Amino acid sequence: MDGSSAAEDGTGSAGSRFDRYHQVGLRNNPFSADVSDDPHEPVTGPWFVDRGLAPPPPAGSRVLVQVIGDQGMGKSTHLAEWRRLRPGPLHYIPRRPYRDRWRPPPVGALVYGDEIDRMPVPLRRRWLQQLGLVGATVFVGTHRNLTGVARRAGLEVRTHRLGPVSPSELAVVLDRRLQAAAIAGRAVGVVFTASDVAAIHAESGGNLRAADSIAHRLLAERVRQVADSV
Repeated sequence: MDGSSAAEDGTGSAGSRFDRYHQVGLRNNPFSADVSDDPHEPVTGPWFVDRGLAPPPPAGSRVLVQVIGDQGMGKSTHLAEWRRLRPGPLHYIPRRPYRDRWRPPPVGALVYGDEIDRMPVPLRRRWLQQLGLVGATVFVGTHRNLTGVARRAGLEVRTHRLGPVSPSELAVVLDRRLQAAAIAGRAVGVVFTASDVAAIHAESGGNLRAADSIAHRLLAERVRQVADSV
C-alpha cells in the first residue's frame, strides 16, 4: 500500500487520494517513497522482473548462492522472490543497533540471509561451517564476496552480480508494477512514457530503489493531473 502522506502525494485527504487513483484504474500508488538503506523485506509477485539470474538450486544442495551489488540494485528483491517460490527462514542483518548483528542465524537445509557482510566475521565463519556440515542451500545478499569462507566451509559457490538497470529493464519494471496495481477489469489510465522512463533512469542512475521513489512522486503528480482534468 502507498505509505506516503496526502500532502506528499499532493492529492488532498486520504479518501480523495485513493479516489483519484481509482479514477485512473489503480488501487493505489504501487511505488515506494522510502529510500532507506535498511528496507523491510520486499514484497514480490506478478511485477517481479528477473534480471537473468540462473534458477536457484533446491534445498540440501551444499551450495551458497550469493547476490552481490550496491544498495538498491535488486539483491533483496531477488532473494524475496526466490523465498516466495521456495520458502525458508530469512536472517536479515540490520545496520543498527550493532548488537542485533550477533543474533543467532538459522541453520537448516534451506536458508536465506540478507546484508550478510554486516554479520560479525567470527559469527559468519561459524554459521557457514554449520551450513556446510548439514549440506545446506544458502541464498545471501551481500556487498562482500564470500567465496573464500564459503568454500572453506565445504560449500560450492555460485555468484551473481547486479549493477544498475538499463532503461529498457526499468521500463519493464515500471510497467509491471503499474499493471499489478490495476483494478480488476479496468484499464490503467496513466502510463510512463519513454521520456518519463529516460528521466527516471537519468535521475536514479539505474538504481532501482531510487527509481522507485522517483516513480512514486511522478505517478502521484500524473494521477492528480489526469483525475483533475476529468
